[in-house]
Amino acid sequence: MDDMDDMDRARAALAAGAVTACLPYLTLKLNWLAGGHLGIPEGSPLRDGGAALWSVNALTVAMDATVLLLVLALVRPFGQRLPGLLLALPLWGAAGLLGPIAVAFPLQAVTGVLRSGGGSGDGDPGRLLEGWVWTLVYTGFTLQALALGGLFALYVRRRWGALLRSPLRTGATEGAAAWAAFAVAVLAVLPAAVSHTDFALDSGGAGDRRIVEATFAAYTVLAVLGTARLLHGGTPRRSRARLWPTLITAGTASAVLACWGGWLLLGSLSGGGRTVGQHDDRAAEWTYAAQLLAGLLFTALLARALRRRAAVRSARLRAAASRAVVHRADAPRPATGRTGSPRPVTRQAGVPEAATHRAATTPRAAAGRAGGAGGGPQPGGTPASRR
Repeated sequence: MDDMDDMDRARAALAAGAVTACLPYLTLKLNWLAGGHLGIPEGSPLRDGGAALWSVNALTVAMDATVLLLVLALVRPFGQRLPGLLLALPLWGAAGLLGPIAVAFPLQAVTGVLRSGGGSGDGDPGRLLEGWVWTLVYTGFTLQALALGGLFALYVRRRWGALLRSPLRTGATEGAAAWAAFAVAVLAVLPAAVSHTDFALDSGGAGDRRIVEATFAAYTVLAVLGTARLLHGGTPRRSRARLWPTLITAGTASAVLACWGGWLLLGSLSGGGRTVGQHDDRAAEWTYAAQLLAGLLFTALLARALRRRAAVRSARLRAAASRAVVHRADAPRPATGRTGSPRPVTRQAGVPEAATHRAATTPRAAAGRAGGAGGGPQPGGTPASRR
Protein backbone atom coordinates (compact mmCIF):
# COMPACT_ATOMS: atom_id res chain seq x y z
CA MET A 1 0.00 0.00 0.00
CA ASP A 2 2.85 2.36 0.84
CA ASP A 3 4.45 1.57 -2.54
CA MET A 4 1.24 2.57 -4.34
CA ASP A 5 1.09 5.82 -2.39
CA ASP A 6 4.70 6.58 -3.31
CA MET A 7 3.96 5.88 -6.98
CA ASP A 8 0.94 8.17 -6.93
CA ARG A 9 2.96 10.95 -5.33
CA ALA A 10 5.70 10.50 -7.91
CA ARG A 11 3.18 10.70 -10.76
CA ALA A 12 1.62 13.84 -9.31
CA ALA A 13 5.01 15.53 -8.88
CA LEU A 14 6.15 14.63 -12.39
CA ALA A 15 2.85 15.77 -13.91
CA ALA A 16 3.05 19.10 -12.09
CA GLY A 17 6.63 19.54 -13.28
CA ALA A 18 5.73 18.79 -16.91
CA VAL A 19 2.80 21.22 -16.93
CA THR A 20 4.86 23.97 -15.27
CA ALA A 21 7.66 23.48 -17.80
CA CYS A 22 5.20 23.97 -20.69
CA LEU A 23 3.81 27.31 -19.48
CA PRO A 24 6.72 29.68 -20.36
CA TYR A 25 6.93 28.41 -23.93
CA LEU A 26 3.17 28.54 -24.41
CA THR A 27 3.06 32.08 -23.01
CA LEU A 28 5.74 33.34 -25.38
CA LYS A 29 4.23 31.64 -28.42
CA LEU A 30 0.72 32.92 -27.72
CA ASN A 31 2.13 36.42 -27.33
CA TRP A 32 3.86 36.19 -30.69
CA LEU A 33 0.77 34.78 -32.39
CA ALA A 34 -1.21 37.74 -31.05
CA GLY A 35 1.28 40.17 -32.60
CA GLY A 36 3.42 40.80 -29.51
CA HIS A 37 7.21 40.93 -29.47
CA LEU A 38 7.98 39.67 -25.98
CA GLY A 39 11.65 38.68 -25.89
CA ILE A 40 12.26 39.66 -29.54
CA PRO A 41 14.80 42.51 -29.81
CA GLU A 42 14.63 45.37 -32.30
CA GLY A 43 15.96 44.43 -35.70
CA SER A 44 15.34 40.71 -35.26
CA PRO A 45 13.98 38.96 -38.39
CA LEU A 46 11.44 37.30 -36.10
CA ARG A 47 9.56 40.58 -35.86
CA ASP A 48 8.49 40.22 -39.48
CA GLY A 49 8.56 36.51 -40.21
CA GLY A 50 5.41 36.55 -42.31
CA ALA A 51 2.73 33.91 -42.63
CA ALA A 52 5.22 31.02 -42.73
CA LEU A 53 6.67 31.85 -39.32
CA TRP A 54 3.19 32.48 -37.90
CA SER A 55 2.12 29.01 -39.09
CA VAL A 56 5.20 27.41 -37.52
CA ASN A 57 4.45 29.16 -34.22
CA ALA A 58 0.84 27.97 -34.34
CA LEU A 59 2.02 24.41 -34.97
CA THR A 60 4.42 24.51 -32.02
CA VAL A 61 1.64 25.79 -29.75
CA ALA A 62 -0.51 22.83 -30.78
CA MET A 63 2.42 20.47 -30.13
CA ASP A 64 3.05 21.88 -26.66
CA ALA A 65 -0.67 21.71 -25.85
CA THR A 66 -0.58 18.05 -26.85
CA VAL A 67 2.00 17.52 -24.12
CA LEU A 68 -0.59 18.65 -21.56
CA LEU A 69 -3.09 16.10 -22.86
CA LEU A 70 -0.40 13.44 -22.85
CA VAL A 71 0.45 14.15 -19.22
CA LEU A 72 -3.24 13.77 -18.33
CA ALA A 73 -3.43 10.39 -20.09
CA LEU A 74 -0.29 9.14 -18.33
CA VAL A 75 -1.53 9.89 -14.82
CA ARG A 76 -5.29 9.25 -14.97
CA PRO A 77 -6.86 5.75 -14.89
CA PHE A 78 -8.52 6.17 -18.30
CA GLY A 79 -5.05 6.31 -19.85
CA GLN A 80 -4.51 2.61 -19.07
CA ARG A 81 -7.52 1.77 -21.26
CA LEU A 82 -6.50 3.85 -24.27
CA PRO A 83 -5.13 2.04 -27.35
CA GLY A 84 -1.39 1.77 -27.11
CA LEU A 85 -0.83 3.46 -30.48
CA LEU A 86 -2.78 6.53 -29.37
CA LEU A 87 -0.21 7.14 -26.64
CA ALA A 88 2.84 5.78 -28.44
CA LEU A 89 2.71 8.27 -31.32
CA PRO A 90 2.77 11.52 -29.27
CA LEU A 91 5.32 10.02 -26.87
CA TRP A 92 7.47 9.04 -29.83
CA GLY A 93 7.24 12.58 -31.20
CA ALA A 94 8.02 14.15 -27.84
CA ALA A 95 11.03 11.89 -27.35
CA GLY A 96 12.30 12.68 -30.82
CA LEU A 97 12.02 16.47 -30.52
CA LEU A 98 13.07 16.83 -26.89
CA GLY A 99 15.78 14.17 -26.81
CA PRO A 100 18.59 16.24 -28.36
CA ILE A 101 17.66 19.30 -26.30
CA ALA A 102 17.77 17.31 -23.05
CA VAL A 103 21.34 16.26 -23.87
CA ALA A 104 22.80 19.26 -25.70
CA PHE A 105 21.41 22.14 -23.64
CA PRO A 106 22.87 21.03 -20.27
CA LEU A 107 26.23 20.47 -21.98
CA GLN A 108 26.03 23.93 -23.52
CA ALA A 109 25.21 25.43 -20.12
CA VAL A 110 28.18 23.69 -18.49
CA THR A 111 30.62 24.71 -21.23
CA GLY A 112 29.24 28.25 -21.10
CA VAL A 113 30.01 28.44 -17.40
CA LEU A 114 33.48 27.02 -17.99
CA ARG A 115 34.09 29.60 -20.68
CA SER A 116 32.82 32.28 -18.28
CA GLY A 117 29.94 33.51 -20.35
CA GLY A 118 29.89 31.97 -23.81
CA GLY A 119 26.92 32.48 -26.12
CA SER A 120 23.82 30.33 -26.07
CA GLY A 121 23.54 29.72 -29.78
CA ASP A 122 25.37 29.93 -33.04
CA GLY A 123 26.85 33.35 -33.46
CA ASP A 124 24.94 36.04 -31.54
CA PRO A 125 21.59 34.74 -30.17
CA GLY A 126 20.52 38.30 -29.40
CA ARG A 127 20.12 38.85 -33.11
CA LEU A 128 17.03 36.63 -32.97
CA LEU A 129 15.90 36.56 -29.34
CA GLU A 130 16.89 38.00 -26.01
CA GLY A 131 19.33 35.84 -24.08
CA TRP A 132 16.85 35.08 -21.29
CA VAL A 133 14.42 33.61 -23.82
CA TRP A 134 16.90 30.92 -24.87
CA THR A 135 17.59 30.00 -21.27
CA LEU A 136 13.93 29.96 -20.23
CA VAL A 137 12.66 28.01 -23.22
CA TYR A 138 15.38 25.37 -23.36
CA THR A 139 15.32 24.88 -19.61
CA GLY A 140 11.59 24.24 -19.93
CA PHE A 141 12.19 21.77 -22.77
CA THR A 142 14.76 19.89 -20.70
CA LEU A 143 12.40 19.66 -17.73
CA GLN A 144 9.60 18.51 -20.05
CA ALA A 145 11.82 15.72 -21.36
CA LEU A 146 12.75 14.54 -17.86
CA ALA A 147 9.18 14.71 -16.53
CA LEU A 148 7.67 12.94 -19.54
CA GLY A 149 10.38 10.30 -19.39
CA GLY A 150 9.57 9.60 -15.74
CA LEU A 151 5.82 9.47 -16.38
CA PHE A 152 6.33 7.17 -19.34
CA ALA A 153 8.51 4.83 -17.28
CA LEU A 154 5.85 4.56 -14.58
CA TYR A 155 3.13 4.05 -17.18
CA VAL A 156 4.81 1.25 -19.12
CA ARG A 157 5.92 -0.45 -15.92
CA ARG A 158 2.28 -0.79 -14.96
CA ARG A 159 0.87 -1.69 -18.40
CA TRP A 160 3.65 -3.49 -20.28
CA GLY A 161 6.23 -4.14 -17.58
CA ALA A 162 6.32 -7.91 -18.02
CA LEU A 163 7.04 -7.62 -21.75
CA LEU A 164 9.75 -4.98 -21.35
CA ARG A 165 11.46 -7.05 -18.65
CA SER A 166 11.61 -10.07 -20.95
CA PRO A 167 15.05 -11.26 -22.16
CA LEU A 168 16.69 -9.32 -24.95
CA ARG A 169 17.72 -12.48 -26.78
CA THR A 170 14.91 -14.69 -28.06
CA GLY A 171 16.87 -17.25 -30.07
CA ALA A 172 15.29 -16.18 -33.39
CA THR A 173 16.61 -13.47 -35.72
CA GLU A 174 14.48 -11.39 -38.07
CA GLY A 175 14.01 -12.43 -41.69
CA ALA A 176 15.71 -11.19 -44.83
CA ALA A 177 13.07 -8.51 -45.47
CA ALA A 178 13.73 -6.86 -42.11
CA TRP A 179 17.48 -6.86 -42.67
CA ALA A 180 17.00 -5.41 -46.16
CA ALA A 181 14.95 -2.55 -44.71
CA PHE A 182 17.64 -2.03 -42.08
CA ALA A 183 20.30 -1.77 -44.81
CA VAL A 184 18.22 0.83 -46.67
CA ALA A 185 17.84 2.85 -43.46
CA VAL A 186 21.60 2.78 -42.82
CA LEU A 187 22.33 3.98 -46.37
CA ALA A 188 19.70 6.72 -46.06
CA VAL A 189 21.11 8.08 -42.82
CA LEU A 190 24.74 8.16 -44.00
CA PRO A 191 24.59 11.70 -45.48
CA ALA A 192 23.16 13.12 -42.25
CA ALA A 193 25.69 11.19 -40.16
CA VAL A 194 28.57 12.52 -42.23
CA SER A 195 27.21 16.06 -42.03
CA HIS A 196 26.73 15.97 -38.24
CA THR A 197 30.17 14.47 -37.70
CA ASP A 198 31.85 17.02 -39.97
CA PHE A 199 30.31 19.97 -38.12
CA ALA A 200 31.05 18.40 -34.73
CA LEU A 201 34.74 18.00 -35.58
CA ASP A 202 35.09 21.46 -37.12
CA SER A 203 37.55 23.15 -34.81
CA GLY A 204 36.68 26.56 -36.22
CA GLY A 205 32.96 26.26 -35.55
CA ALA A 206 31.02 27.70 -32.62
CA GLY A 207 31.20 25.58 -29.49
CA ASP A 208 27.43 25.35 -29.02
CA ARG A 209 26.91 24.30 -32.63
CA ARG A 210 29.54 21.59 -32.29
CA ILE A 211 27.78 20.21 -29.19
CA VAL A 212 24.46 20.07 -31.04
CA GLU A 213 25.97 18.32 -34.06
CA ALA A 214 27.84 15.84 -31.86
CA THR A 215 24.58 15.05 -30.07
CA PHE A 216 22.83 14.28 -33.36
CA ALA A 217 25.76 12.16 -34.50
CA ALA A 218 25.59 10.15 -31.27
CA TYR A 219 21.84 9.58 -31.69
CA THR A 220 22.49 8.35 -35.23
CA VAL A 221 24.98 5.76 -34.00
CA LEU A 222 22.61 4.65 -31.23
CA ALA A 223 19.75 4.20 -33.70
CA VAL A 224 21.85 1.96 -35.96
CA LEU A 225 23.44 -0.14 -33.22
CA GLY A 226 20.30 -0.43 -31.09
CA THR A 227 18.10 -1.53 -33.99
CA ALA A 228 20.67 -4.08 -35.15
CA ARG A 229 20.96 -5.51 -31.66
CA LEU A 230 17.20 -5.89 -31.33
CA LEU A 231 16.78 -7.46 -34.77
CA HIS A 232 19.50 -10.00 -34.02
CA GLY A 233 17.75 -12.19 -31.49
CA GLY A 234 20.64 -14.65 -31.60
CA THR A 235 21.10 -17.83 -29.64
CA PRO A 236 19.67 -17.50 -26.12
CA ARG A 237 22.39 -16.95 -23.57
CA ARG A 238 22.50 -17.04 -19.83
CA SER A 239 22.47 -13.29 -19.63
CA ARG A 240 20.59 -10.82 -17.51
CA ALA A 241 20.18 -8.40 -20.44
CA ARG A 242 16.57 -7.25 -20.63
CA LEU A 243 14.62 -5.89 -23.58
CA TRP A 244 13.78 -2.43 -22.28
CA PRO A 245 17.22 -0.68 -22.27
CA THR A 246 17.88 -1.52 -25.92
CA LEU A 247 14.30 -0.79 -26.97
CA ILE A 248 14.15 2.61 -25.22
CA THR A 249 17.57 3.67 -26.51
CA ALA A 250 16.99 2.62 -30.11
CA GLY A 251 13.40 3.92 -30.10
CA THR A 252 14.41 7.36 -28.82
CA ALA A 253 17.32 7.63 -31.26
CA SER A 254 15.12 6.59 -34.19
CA ALA A 255 12.51 9.15 -33.15
CA VAL A 256 15.20 11.85 -33.04
CA LEU A 257 16.24 11.07 -36.61
CA ALA A 258 12.68 11.02 -37.94
CA CYS A 259 11.27 13.99 -36.03
CA TRP A 260 14.17 16.36 -36.58
CA GLY A 261 14.58 15.29 -40.18
CA GLY A 262 10.91 16.01 -40.75
CA TRP A 263 10.98 19.28 -38.78
CA LEU A 264 13.99 20.64 -40.64
CA LEU A 265 12.50 19.56 -43.97
CA LEU A 266 9.24 21.34 -43.11
CA GLY A 267 11.12 24.50 -42.15
CA SER A 268 13.12 24.41 -45.37
CA LEU A 269 10.17 23.82 -47.67
CA SER A 270 7.94 26.39 -45.95
CA GLY A 271 10.60 29.06 -45.70
CA GLY A 272 10.15 29.39 -41.94
CA GLY A 273 13.53 27.84 -41.24
CA ARG A 274 15.31 30.48 -43.32
CA THR A 275 14.27 33.13 -40.79
CA VAL A 276 16.25 31.46 -38.01
CA GLY A 277 19.28 30.73 -40.18
CA GLN A 278 18.53 27.15 -41.23
CA HIS A 279 20.24 25.74 -44.31
CA ASP A 280 17.61 25.30 -47.01
CA ASP A 281 19.49 24.51 -50.21
CA ARG A 282 18.56 21.50 -52.33
CA ALA A 283 21.29 19.27 -50.91
CA ALA A 284 20.20 20.04 -47.35
CA GLU A 285 16.58 19.21 -48.18
CA TRP A 286 17.59 15.83 -49.60
CA THR A 287 19.62 15.16 -46.46
CA TYR A 288 16.66 16.03 -44.22
CA ALA A 289 14.36 13.81 -46.29
CA ALA A 290 16.80 10.88 -46.14
CA GLN A 291 17.17 11.30 -42.38
CA LEU A 292 13.38 11.31 -42.00
CA LEU A 293 13.11 8.12 -44.07
CA ALA A 294 15.84 6.41 -42.05
CA GLY A 295 14.20 7.31 -38.74
CA LEU A 296 10.83 6.00 -39.92
CA LEU A 297 12.38 2.74 -41.14
CA PHE A 298 14.24 2.18 -37.88
CA THR A 299 11.05 2.89 -35.92
CA ALA A 300 9.00 0.52 -38.09
CA LEU A 301 11.56 -2.27 -37.58
CA LEU A 302 11.52 -1.75 -33.82
CA ALA A 303 7.71 -1.80 -33.75
CA ARG A 304 7.64 -4.98 -35.83
CA ALA A 305 10.11 -6.75 -33.55
CA LEU A 306 8.15 -5.65 -30.48
CA ARG A 307 4.85 -6.89 -31.93
CA ARG A 308 6.41 -10.27 -32.70
CA ARG A 309 7.76 -10.58 -29.19
CA ALA A 310 4.39 -9.64 -27.72
CA ALA A 311 2.62 -12.21 -29.93
CA VAL A 312 5.07 -14.97 -28.97
CA ARG A 313 4.72 -14.14 -25.31
CA SER A 314 0.90 -14.15 -25.51
CA ALA A 315 0.96 -17.52 -27.29
CA ARG A 316 3.19 -18.99 -24.60
CA LEU A 317 0.95 -17.68 -21.85
CA ARG A 318 -2.14 -19.16 -23.54
CA ALA A 319 -0.39 -22.50 -23.99
CA ALA A 320 0.66 -22.54 -20.34
CA ALA A 321 -2.90 -21.72 -19.26
CA SER A 322 -4.28 -24.52 -21.47
CA ARG A 323 -1.86 -27.05 -20.00
CA ALA A 324 -2.86 -26.00 -16.51
CA VAL A 325 -6.55 -26.49 -17.31
CA VAL A 326 -5.91 -29.94 -18.82
CA HIS A 327 -3.84 -30.93 -15.81
CA ARG A 328 -6.63 -29.98 -13.43
CA ALA A 329 -9.21 -31.81 -15.54
CA ASP A 330 -7.14 -35.04 -15.58
CA ALA A 331 -6.54 -35.03 -11.85
CA PRO A 332 -8.36 -38.00 -10.10
CA ARG A 333 -11.33 -37.06 -7.94
CA PRO A 334 -13.03 -39.42 -5.42
CA ALA A 335 -16.68 -40.31 -6.04
CA THR A 336 -19.12 -38.92 -3.51
CA GLY A 337 -22.54 -40.02 -2.42
CA ARG A 338 -25.46 -37.83 -1.62
CA THR A 339 -23.94 -36.93 1.72
CA GLY A 340 -20.71 -35.86 0.02
CA SER A 341 -18.59 -38.73 1.43
CA PRO A 342 -16.64 -41.12 -0.85
CA ARG A 343 -18.28 -44.46 -1.54
CA PRO A 344 -17.27 -47.54 -3.57
CA VAL A 345 -19.45 -48.46 -6.54
CA THR A 346 -19.61 -52.04 -7.83
CA ARG A 347 -19.67 -52.60 -11.54
CA GLN A 348 -19.55 -55.74 -13.63
CA ALA A 349 -17.45 -55.91 -16.73
CA GLY A 350 -19.49 -54.89 -19.75
CA VAL A 351 -22.43 -53.63 -17.64
CA PRO A 352 -23.13 -49.90 -17.56
CA GLU A 353 -22.45 -48.21 -14.27
CA ALA A 354 -26.03 -46.99 -13.84
CA ALA A 355 -27.39 -50.53 -14.35
CA THR A 356 -24.94 -51.94 -11.84
CA HIS A 357 -25.99 -49.31 -9.32
CA ARG A 358 -29.70 -50.17 -9.79
CA ALA A 359 -29.01 -53.91 -9.43
CA ALA A 360 -27.08 -53.35 -6.25
CA THR A 361 -29.97 -51.52 -4.67
CA THR A 362 -32.74 -54.12 -5.36
CA PRO A 363 -34.18 -56.21 -2.43
CA ARG A 364 -32.65 -59.39 -3.86
CA ALA A 365 -29.20 -57.88 -3.88
CA ALA A 366 -29.70 -56.62 -0.37
CA ALA A 367 -30.72 -60.09 0.78
CA GLY A 368 -27.66 -61.57 -0.89
CA ARG A 369 -25.44 -59.14 1.01
CA ALA A 370 -27.14 -60.05 4.26
CA GLY A 371 -26.55 -63.79 3.65
CA GLY A 372 -22.97 -63.29 2.60
CA ALA A 373 -23.64 -64.47 -1.00
CA GLY A 374 -22.89 -61.96 -3.75
CA GLY A 375 -21.62 -59.34 -1.28
CA GLY A 376 -18.61 -57.08 -1.95
CA PRO A 377 -17.33 -55.86 -5.26
CA GLN A 378 -18.01 -57.96 -8.33
CA PRO A 379 -15.12 -59.34 -10.41
CA GLY A 380 -13.71 -56.57 -12.55
CA GLY A 381 -15.27 -53.81 -10.43
CA THR A 382 -13.25 -50.64 -9.65
CA PRO A 383 -13.95 -47.59 -7.57
CA ALA A 384 -15.60 -45.07 -9.86
CA SER A 385 -14.24 -41.58 -10.20
CA ARG A 386 -17.71 -40.12 -10.63
CA ARG A 387 -21.33 -41.01 -9.75
